[in-house]
Amino acid sequence: MGKTKVALLAASLLLANVGAQAASSVTASGGTIHFTGSLVNAACAVATESADQTVALGEYRTGAFSAVGDKTALIPFEIVLNECDTSVSTAATVTFTGQTDNENSGLFAVNSSSNQTTATGVGIQILDTADKEVTPGTATSSFTLADGTNTMHYTARYVSTSATPTAGVANADVTFVVNYS
Repeated sequence: MGKTKVALLAASLLLANVGAQAASSVTASGGTIHFTGSLVNAACAVATESADQTVALGEYRTGAFSAVGDKTALIPFEIVLNECDTSVSTAATVTFTGQTDNENSGLFAVNSSSNQTTATGVGIQILDTADKEVTPGTATSSFTLADGTNTMHYTARYVSTSATPTAGVANADVTFVVNYS
């Protein structure tokens, strides 16, 4: 009978411990998952990697700009269109929009976050695949579509609007819309 009491006591303690652990389980903090996307009634779908991208224009000394119109190196970027159907549309243009530079409306204005100094005396220029300047708010030259995936190539660079730009962050947010015809 002594072994039975010990076995019952051990089983009772084990069950009590399991119950205590179950009662004391803790839920950790959660979070939010943001799902984004859309369905489009268009000839193509903009590739995910093209929809929200960052183009690193680089770091340049203010002394590299000695006259209005001085330019930095061209940095390539692209907009990829997937699942294009030429029975719907055979051509596309792109319109880039954003805040334009106060000194040169053909450039996009640079900015920074609220706790950083913004560079002055430069803007951002976008050029198409033929090295033609893209005018903010104006559709680009027409791009002929093919069935399937299409890639539109662009470049961007800083252009000085002052002979004496000041140092600081030189970012810009530019949105684009693809127009089909």
